[in-house]
Amino acid sequence: MRHLFDTITEISLWLASQNFFVCLLFILIPYALITFPIQYWIRRLLKKHEFENNDFAYPMVAGILNGVTGLTIAFVVVTLWNHHREQDAILKKEAQAIENIHMDLRHDMKMMREAERSLVLYVQTVATMEFNEATRQAGSDDAVKFLDEIYRTCQAVKDPLVRAHAMSELANLSTYRHQRLAGTFSSPIHPALWLTVILLTLLTVINVIMFNSKKSGYISASIGSLAYALILTLANQLEYPYLGPLSVSIDPLYLLLQKYENP
Repeated sequence: MRHLFDTITEISLWLASQNFFVCLLFILIPYALITFPIQYWIRRLLKKHEFENNDFAYPMVAGILNGVTGLTIAFVVVTLWNHHREQDAILKKEAQAIENIHMDLRHDMKMMREAERSLVLYVQTVATMEFNEATRQAGSDDAVKFLDEIYRTCQAVKDPLVRAHAMSELANLSTYRHQRLAGTFSSPIHPALWLTVILLTLLTVINVIMFNSKKSGYISASIGSLAYALILTLANQLEYPYLGPLSVSIDPLYLLLQKYENP
């Protein structure tokens, strides 16, 4: 089971880094199989065994499946949407902490220049090593090195109040960075829940096939499959906030680079 969960996580991470339509097409595969070849096979099997539609069973089963599936999908989407918004807020807080450190040292030009150089190098390193998908790392050692340089600069400030506030903002910056990195590769949704959602949606489509006539069954299953594929694609694209086309914007950090002089 652990191996299955790891596989689901790897697939989910790969899908999140893809184009929205590539992800949609990949997720549509099992639903397309159910809608057409598997549905044809199911209908032949039902006809062979003289299966009769039950007008009472269908609405009862459909109601249960639709209710459970809808609630589960809603929980997943809301959780991932909130996670995405939280990560966006964390990045803005990280940028604000950098600006606060810079403002704390504005009265000491020597210290401000030293800190500004380290802050710019930190932002550049984060942008190239922790945001760039081609070179993405779980945490760049160079970024830590520049944080250490900022720490030494803040320690050298003579004014105790300014030094204390700058050190506090540096601690906040480090905390926000760790929170951002934690959200880069980890998902708030357990693989078991993803598996549950997928199975529920597939069962719902199969239920449509079992209790509908041939023509309406193909149409209903097709519409239901496309709807489930779309919502699951959206959820997957929100799952990892720093991957894919719906990723959190790095603009708050880039705006800092426009304000500070490059080293």
